[in-house]
Amino acid sequence: MFITLAICTLNRAESLRRTLDSLAAMRVREDLDWEIVVVNNNCTDHTDEVIKSFADRLPIRRELEPQRGLSHARNRAVEAANGDYIVWTDDDVVVDPGWLAAYAEAFRRWPEAAVFGGPIIPIYAAPVPKWVSENERFLGDSCFARRDFGDEPLPLSLPDWREPSGANFALRGVEQRAYRYDPELGVGPVRRRLGEELDVIRRILRSGGTGYWVPPARVEHCIGHDRQTTKYIARYFAGLGETRAMLEGHREAPLLFGAPRWLWRQCAEQWLSYRIHRLISPAPVWLRHLQAYALTWGAISYGRSQRG
Repeated sequence: MFITLAICTLNRAESLRRTLDSLAAMRVREDLDWEIVVVNNNCTDHTDEVIKSFADRLPIRRELEPQRGLSHARNRAVEAANGDYIVWTDDDVVVDPGWLAAYAEAFRRWPEAAVFGGPIIPIYAAPVPKWVSENERFLGDSCFARRDFGDEPLPLSLPDWREPSGANFALRGVEQRAYRYDPELGVGPVRRRLGEELDVIRRILRSGGTGYWVPPARVEHCIGHDRQTTKYIARYFAGLGETRAMLEGHREAPLLFGAPRWLWRQCAEQWLSYRIHRLISPAPVWLRHLQAYALTWGAISYGRSQRG
């Protein structure tokens, strides 16, 4: 069994360094064959220097994907990977020392399975704004990609919403090479659509593939100060709204600048509600209004992008 660890990165050189440090600290059996493929998605910082600095500590190699966009970068990693399994993580995580060993054990235990996933625990840079700490459950489960289905192995299940997330999942190579990432999904240069990995995972499971939750395959998701802001929260939910509009096909008439007129009216009402509740209500209330406004704005943004 040969395992590829895949990471896609864009201008996060020092964050990537932290992730690679954690990979270098893993406990890995000597008889396990593995590699790390880091896809440079046309970075303009010192990402390549960081990758090279780990050449004597990790079985690492760099691939270049000049076309920016997470799905393009993921597909480049799939093309470059030699593994029987591809394990995915992000450039802003710290992996548990037993992370890779836990996945390797799961691959041996369930050779018939195609999809695997493990816990993602958000870790916040201090000081943490009060409105973030007091709403950590809501924000963690949405904006910060928390995944925690418990300490026991479980079958993955779409009806139960038990599916892994992009910072910590693994796919058997046969299925991964058959199901590529949709370039219309995933964060790109001029959009923030989400869910490229969930699209692949769901297609595999719906086709009859099976999967398992792997509790010891744990990672920490590092949430910096730049993401502990209302601007980031709004941008995340706008991306989610754009993604949903794309998948659901919001093209109802009559249109105004590419989006249904009622959607513009709804967006204005939701924006006003958010601004009012930001002044008079506690964070759990105004955050929900911010979410609703941003989701609607994301749907409008998709409609505008489709004009012509």
